[in-house]
Amino acid sequence: MSYRFHVHLTKPAYRLVIAEGAGFPAGAHEEDWRHTFTREREDTAADVARLVDDTGYCLFKIGLTLDEIGD
Repeated sequence: MSYRFHVHLTKPAYRLVIAEGAGFPAGAHEEDWRHTFTREREDTAADVARLVDDTGYCLFKIGLTLDEIGD
């Protein structure tokens, strides 16, 4: 299985991962995202792959600070 990684066009810290061949999740608009690369399962973090398998996508933010998640 392969996973497609995308970066948001106007909020580039946000990344969306979906399975190869899957559509974008409800609420996400494909035109807002740029495909950056595709990875095979063995090259994808286990937590990311599991979340995509379970929910259809994985959304995360690069550069999240500790202040953003609080205590």
